[in-house]
Amino acid sequence: MAKPQLRLGKMENAPDWYGTPLEKLHFEWSKEEELMIERFCEKILKNAEEEEMTPLQRFEATWQGKPKDRLYIDLLHMPNYAIRMLDSFADAIKPGDGYKHPKLNVLSHLATTARLKLDIINWYMWAYTEELWGADARMLDYATPMQLGDPPINTMEDIESVEVADPKKHGIFPGYLWAARETINIMKKYGVDKVMPIVLSFCGDPLGTMHLGMTGFGQGMVIPKKDQPLFKACMEKAAQWVIKLGKAVKEFNPNALYLCSYMGAIPPVTKSGGKEIDNSWVADNVAMVGREVKAHLGQYIPMYHLIGAAGFELWEPVYYERGAVGRSDGFDGWWLGPEMDPEHFYGFARERDFYCGCSIDDHALLNSDMETIEALLATRAKLAKLHPKHSLAFGTIEYWTPLPVIEKAVETAKRLGKF
Repeated sequence: MAKPQLRLGKMENAPDWYGTPLEKLHFEWSKEEELMIERFCEKILKNAEEEEMTPLQRFEATWQGKPKDRLYIDLLHMPNYAIRMLDSFADAIKPGDGYKHPKLNVLSHLATTARLKLDIINWYMWAYTEELWGADARMLDYATPMQLGDPPINTMEDIESVEVADPKKHGIFPGYLWAARETINIMKKYGVDKVMPIVLSFCGDPLGTMHLGMTGFGQGMVIPKKDQPLFKACMEKAAQWVIKLGKAVKEFNPNALYLCSYMGAIPPVTKSGGKEIDNSWVADNVAMVGREVKAHLGQYIPMYHLIGAAGFELWEPVYYERGAVGRSDGFDGWWLGPEMDPEHFYGFARERDFYCGCSIDDHALLNSDMETIEALLATRAKLAKLHPKHSLAFGTIEYWTPLPVIEKAVETAKRLGKF
C-alpha cells in the first residue's frame, strides 16, 4: 500500500493567513485594541470581587468536590454569540468575520465574559475538518465552514490513502489555536488568570469528525451497519486527528478541556439484515482519546464531554464501563444537553462521583418567558446541589437570543445556585 498523503481541499472565502502554521502566525494589536482588552479585563476582575468566591475558586471547588458559595455556571455561548455581543447586536459584524480575523474572537470572548459576569471563558471550536480529508469547503458568514460536493471518504482505499492533518499547520485551526493562546496570555498579563478559568474545546469526537469531515451524515449512518471494517478504519484515523488537536490545546495549559460527543447518533447495538451489530467498541475509541490527551506533557487538566444528542442514554453505561467517562486518567465527567433527563443523569454521575452539568433548553431562552426559564433552572439547581461536583449549565446560546434575556437568566441561575 502506498504511503498516505495529505489531501487538503480548497477553502472558499478563506482569510489570507489560511494554512499558515501556528509558529509563523502573528497578529499585532493596535493601541485602541489594547485599550479595549485592558478595559474588558478590568471589568472581569471587578466582577470577580462582587461575590464571596471568585469564578476560579468556584470552578476548582466544583472539580475537587469541595464546598462553594453557589453552583458553578458552565455557559457555552459559542463564538457566534460572542461576536454578537462584540457587535452590540447590530447584525453588522458577522460570526464568520470572527473566524477569519482571530483578534475579533479574542475581543468577543473577553467582552462576553465581562458583560454577562460569567464564571468561565469558554472557547468552542471554529471548524470540523471539512476540507482536511480531501473535500472542498466554503467559509460562511453565520456558521462554521460547509463542505462542498460529495464526501471524500467512501472506500477503504480512501481512508487508508489519506494522511491525518496537523491542527498547528492546516486549515483555520492555527487561527483557533493562536486566538486561544493569545487569550490565555492576555489573562496572565492582566491577572485575570488568578480569578477566571478558561476552557478550550477540541471538538468534535471521532464519530463527529467522521460524519462532518469524512463520510457525511447519510453515508456515515449507513457504514456502521453495512461496512464495519470501514467504520473502524475511519474512527481510528479520526481519533488520531482528535488526539493531535487535544494535545495542541492542552499545551496552552487551560483550566479544563472538553470534547463534543456525537454518540447519540448511533446506538451501541444495531440490527441489519436480521443480525445484531455491536458498536460498543466505539467507547473504547473515545476512552483511548481521553487517555492519550490527558497523559500529554504529564500534567493533569480536567476534561469532560459535551453531549447534546438525544439517544445518549443507551451509551451512558457503556461509556462508564469502558472508561470513556468518570476516570482521572481520561474524561472526568460530562456536560449534557437539554434533551437529557437531568434527574437521571445528575443521579448517574452523583452515584459514581464524577462531574456533571445539565443544560436548559437554548430555545427556551430564545422563545420563553422568564417564569418558564426560571422553572427550568430551578429543577436543575435543586438536583445539582445534591453533589459538590455538579454544575448548572447553559448552552448553546441561540444567535438571536436577546441580551436582556440571557443576562437575566444568568442572574437567576446565580440566585438559584446559592447554598
